[in-house]
Amino acid sequence: MKLKLTRHRRLLSTRREVPAAMGFAGTHAPLSQKKERLYRAVERTQAFMHKRVPADGAMEAIRRRYPAPQYFVESSRRALERSGLSRLDAFYYALIPGLTRTSLSQQWGMHPLLNGLSPMREYLKTLYVGRHVECFYLILLDRQGRLIRPALLQRGGVDNAPFYLGQLLEVALNDEARYIVLAHNHPQGTLRPSREDLQCTLRALQAFAPLKIPLLDHLIVAGNNVVSIREAGFLASVLWSAASPGSRLVNQWLDL
Repeated sequence: MKLKLTRHRRLLSTRREVPAAMGFAGTHAPLSQKKERLYRAVERTQAFMHKRVPADGAMEAIRRRYPAPQYFVESSRRALERSGLSRLDAFYYALIPGLTRTSLSQQWGMHPLLNGLSPMREYLKTLYVGRHVECFYLILLDRQGRLIRPALLQRGGVDNAPFYLGQLLEVALNDEARYIVLAHNHPQGTLRPSREDLQCTLRALQAFAPLKIPLLDHLIVAGNNVVSIREAGFLASVLWSAASPGSRLVNQWLDL
């Protein structure tokens, strides 16, 4: 579904300054130190599994193939085998991100109460552990703001993921969602929403408003930071309440 954006371009404010207090100042630990610690953790794991130090050149081959250790633990089994790992080792490492995400999300239970920006931020962090390509989620909530399910709609590259409005509408209606939240990650750590991020948010707001299904927010996960497009004020506040102006959850989303 395509919606015309021409008359709404004034609502997009990509020049807006975002307060540093929201976490836009970046991380403090040097990235090189974090990368080296993770590489050494991989090396120790290899030594533990084989009861010996990895063969000469094994870790150097991994370092040459992967620009950052995060990409190593997110790689597919076949890609890991091509980097020189045995079939069993590749299978083991390919399981780690998914197992970690499952373990963390289970701590929240099946249907956690995500009726405010603060709990939603923390919940989303569990969905993006170990993800180093862009993944687009539609978070479906019931009338009380409890999670129905997180729907992973698309996977993209390191700097983009496709956005299909028709797919959003279909999933939200089929699951009988009363509220929805959009979420995607920026694997390269960019904290500022792109113009495309704002445009797809605006399109979703316009499409869901007639259905009386409020879009509560569009959140961007960048490392340990979760950026709220609504809180940052990139889109006019009236757009967020258009679907249900009297809803307590809509009106208090940023405060809960």
